[in-house]
Amino acid sequence: MRARASEEEEAPVRKSGNVSHIGNKHKRQDMYQKYRKEKARSKLQRRLQTAKDERTSAEGKRRRKERLAANKTKTIENSRTYNPTVLNAPNTHEVPSWMQPVSASSTQSENRTSTEQHDDDQTSDAEDGQDGEEGDSSESEEDDEEPEKLSDTASVDNEPEEMDEIVDPHQAKYDQDADPTAPPAILITTSLPSNATSPHLASANARSHPAEEVRNFVKELLGVFTGAEYRPRAKAKGAGLGKICSWARARRYDAVIVIGEARKKPCTLTLVQLPMGPTALFRLTSISYGKEIYGHARNTGHSPELIMNNFTTALGHRVGHMLQHLFPKVPELEGRQVVTAHNQRDYVFFRRHRYEFRSTEKAALQEIGPRFTLKLVSMAAGLPKGAGAWNGRFVDELEVDDPPPAQADGQQDGDLDDGIEFLWKPKMSASRRSFYL
Repeated sequence: MRARASEEEEAPVRKSGNVSHIGNKHKRQDMYQKYRKEKARSKLQRRLQTAKDERTSAEGKRRRKERLAANKTKTIENSRTYNPTVLNAPNTHEVPSWMQPVSASSTQSENRTSTEQHDDDQTSDAEDGQDGEEGDSSESEEDDEEPEKLSDTASVDNEPEEMDEIVDPHQAKYDQDADPTAPPAILITTSLPSNATSPHLASANARSHPAEEVRNFVKELLGVFTGAEYRPRAKAKGAGLGKICSWARARRYDAVIVIGEARKKPCTLTLVQLPMGPTALFRLTSISYGKEIYGHARNTGHSPELIMNNFTTALGHRVGHMLQHLFPKVPELEGRQVVTAHNQRDYVFFRRHRYEFRSTEKAALQEIGPRFTLKLVSMAAGLPKGAGAWNGRFVDELEVDDPPPAQADGQQDGDLDDGIEFLWKPKMSASRRSFYL
């Protein structure tokens, strides 16, 4: 019996993992573990040999390209359902024929055919004029003179003229100041809690004091946006969000950010782009402050650079346009700060880092903070209700002591105007391959 056991121990590991013929349970487990280890060892040796061959020879490099092209991992991103509003189609989707740009050769051929048809029409008209009477010839001469007059007017219209109207109203501040390095003026405030959360407080001003977590998050935002200014909601004296936006619009603010509070923590972020809108409501999750990040860097107050990823649809471009207007056009490069807004599966991940070039090929990153995640809940075309129409004028002096008028009875804070462009519903997440940004 001992000789038989020694023979089984010295026997090589089986090529198959089937060990059901072994009656002893412990021996069966040992044999299967040896099979697993030998299989992993042979697989590792094969991968190392393949990597060596692909790295050393030209034929191996060619085989590596073919292998990577054939072995594509199937993910949720590259198997997403096609969205017809995609402006920059992802690499995993083929652009439809009706979305492909028209080539220059086809446009030239179309122009040639149109000119040939126009010449044929002119020759036929000239022949008809020769065969007709004198009255017809005089009419043809008048018709010949009219195109010359039209061509003269067309040449005048094609001359460059100075446009007095502002094409993009959001760029009014930049056009007037002519300073692309100036940070946008942003008004940051908090939401107004309801009586249900603080029933023991009868005054609206007493209820408007935010919690400590909300105040800490506002301080982090003031460090990110160099042109931001925080005003407590108590100074509005019960005014709605529409009146606050109207007051900020008249004083040349570029945006209004409202931090919503629930259970004494920030839960929502409302972004209003001035002076014409739109208004976006985001769900705020996964907040980490700078002091909570291990090995974090300190803020130096410089305007950061902006990197935006994966905003491909029309709605995504609109959201990215709103985030872009929160930062100046020209950043301060000496600060070496960069803000990243990365969109993945309709979740916008916000990060801020400082980079350092330690070599000519790689850069070291040190996170400054804060980090948080945004999820778009709704998007409205205009400003919140109560803002009213804009006459295009600004207030010369900032009236600090003049609060906006109180909201009317029955008007809820945060009600958006008509013309909702996007509204998230739970049924939209039924398919994990449908994305909207």
